[in-house]
Amino acid sequence: MAEQRILIVDDEEDICMILSYSLQKAGYKTLIAHSAEEALENYELSIKNHEIDLILLDIMMGEISGLEMAEKLKSENHIPPIIFLTALSDEDTVLQGFKLGADDYISKPFRIAEVLARVAAVLRRSATLKTAVQSSSEVQNSSTIVFEGIVVNKADMSLKVDGEAVVMTRKEIELLCYLLTHRGQILSREHLLKNVWDSNGFVMERTVDVHITHLRRKLGQYGKRIVTKSGYGYMFSV
Repeated sequence: MAEQRILIVDDEEDICMILSYSLQKAGYKTLIAHSAEEALENYELSIKNHEIDLILLDIMMGEISGLEMAEKLKSENHIPPIIFLTALSDEDTVLQGFKLGADDYISKPFRIAEVLARVAAVLRRSATLKTAVQSSSEVQNSSTIVFEGIVVNKADMSLKVDGEAVVMTRKEIELLCYLLTHRGQILSREHLLKNVWDSNGFVMERTVDVHITHLRRKLGQYGKRIVTKSGYGYMFSV
């Protein structure tokens, strides 16, 4: 199996060196950029060509912040899994990162053991999703989920609602697919975090609520199908 490539983007050289050393020792190949500008200049083509398996991305940097870099990649539909590194404890900033398609975040100062655990969890989820998509492509129509006017193509992670393309983050698509394949079942936030985020307690439950809000808005008239079951969780009604 080829080494998984992790791009570290942080303006603190010591942090880059510590992360790079620890990740290489754990068997990963690392690339380093000390600013979002450097990352986009040197590695954007690698990101677009899916040669980067994960980005560790600092939020607070120079002229272009980590959030702005993630937004740029999102606008071009070239987002690999992203784990934000942040010294900020502001919950709204973290939620903004999830809105931009981030998979997790790590607060500074951090423990290397925690970084390695979260990196492994995110890469495991990503590999599972890729395997599922590759396997489903071998079976006719298995890469598409259709419910009334909702059409989700898991192969290219796209959504159409009543024939109109709707821009979605990868995590929104994953959540929608999970809800659609478990229609009629009440799913707790804890269940969704475990099965969609594979969070093991690392991601806040409010993250589910934020993503559900985005899904309802983007699904238009079908948004009302996502029903809140007070005290239990959510259900995609049939």
